[in-house]
Amino acid sequence: MTAAVLAVVAALAQPAQAAPLMDGVYRFPAIGDGKCLIWPKTGGSVGTVSLGACTDTASTSANWQVRQRSNGTMEVSAQGSGRHACLRVTDSYHVVVTDNCSDIYADWTVSVGSDGPGSPVYVDIEHTPGDHSASWGSLVDNPGVTGRLVVQRVPVTSHYWTVEQVG
Repeated sequence: MTAAVLAVVAALAQPAQAAPLMDGVYRFPAIGDGKCLIWPKTGGSVGTVSLGACTDTASTSANWQVRQRSNGTMEVSAQGSGRHACLRVTDSYHVVVTDNCSDIYADWTVSVGSDGPGSPVYVDIEHTPGDHSASWGSLVDNPGVTGRLVVQRVPVTSHYWTVEQVG
């Protein structure tokens, strides 16, 4: 695909009136069941990202730090972990938290929007690698995939998350 076609496809995949999420700490409940995107606090705060309770426990957290990067993408990192760890896509499109925050697989676009006044506010978390590689796509809760949370090219459906600012 050409860059122009990719830009059009990316624009169509965004919610109506979408805008970049402002820097801050957020929780992302899945629209389908309200379970939050969570990361493991055990094992050095790295490992598979999953869905779970929208709270902090001894072993997991639902808090995510979102920051704009200088290259225009966003970093989604594990907030309060004591070490710098980021949301990252693996070569098999699964989603993990890892200590490697510097490569293209940790680049994201996080957009917030709605269909207008009175409509729900929702968030699209999209992997946006700096090299425009084939790993582009939206963060999706897919029960048919081991690990459930993957990055896929999907139509605009229920893959969106709601957003709760923390603090």
